[in-house]
Parts: sequence; C-alpha cells; structure tokens
Amino acid sequence: MIKCPFCQTPHVDGTLFCSECGTYLLEDDKRGTDPLGTSEIGWMGEEPEEMAARSAIKGTGPLSVRLIIGDKKREVESPLNKAVHLGRLDPAAEVYPEIDLTNDGGLEKGVSRRHARILKREATVVVEDLGSINGTFINGKRLAPYLPETLQDGDHLQIGRLFIEVHLK
Repeated sequence: MIKCPFCQTPHVDGTLFCSECGTYLLEDDKRGTDPLGTSEIGWMGEEPEEMAARSAIKGTGPLSVRLIIGDKKREVESPLNKAVHLGRLDPAAEVYPEIDLTNDGGLEKGVSRRHARILKREATVVVEDLGSINGTFINGKRLAPYLPETLQDGDHLQIGRLFIEVHLK
C-alpha cells in the first residue's frame, strides 16, 4: 500500500495519482522525461527562412472544409485556421459550436452538445470524437474518443445518426 504524502489516503502499490487530491504518488520512482535535442524540435532556433522552407516541403494541405449535412443537404463551409467544433447549441451551458447541428435534427439523431471537432494538423485534416455518447464514424468505422483520425475529401462522417458528406478545399 502507498499513502498519499499530502492527504494520507491509502492506495494500491503502483497507483500513479491520488484519487482524493490528485497528488503524484511515485515520487521515489525517479522516472524522468528524456529531454529532446534541439535538432528534434523543429521550431527551436530556426530562422524564418528555414521554417518557410519546411512548411513548403510539407505542403499546406486543405484550407477549408465544406460539409453537406443531413437529408436536407444543408451546406456549410468553414476555414481550417482553427478547430471546427460540431455539436448542438446550448446557451444555458455556454456551448456554442462553430457548426450547430440542432436544426438538422441533432437532438433526435443523438448529436451531443460537444460531439466532435475537425482540425488541421500540418497538411492533413483530422476529426476527433469528443467523448460523445452516440459516437462519431468515418465511412462506417467508429472512432475511439479523443483519438484523431485522418479525414479525406469525399468521406462520409456520421455524428450520432446524422450523416455528413465531407469535402476538403
């Protein structure tokens, strides 16, 4: 048994964090994080010309996403300069997704308030389920919560039971 040094709560050996106060319990473990060398971190010490050359090599990828939503085929286009959240509007809980699926039958089709997000990572576009109850699917494959999956032009995204066609531009 391990006792939390802060609140004295007993825990099973090998427990990482105290369930009561959150204190890290393996202080004597001496596990450290190996620091990365500066050559492994692309942004440290690079001149602007080097950064521009690296991004030109990687490519810029799509700049926006166009979604064709549900049976009514409502079209929404959004730039990919920041994360695009999909879900249902709920002012009482201060939830304001960039793409509100409420009027597309979101409630009836199992869309969570904070359901999923689409974002750009370097030159690729990914979608991530945000721990929704009814799941997020790409071309029929269920996504693991909080694990980003690559999104391709023409993919079929399913948010709960709401179908969305994805086009990257």
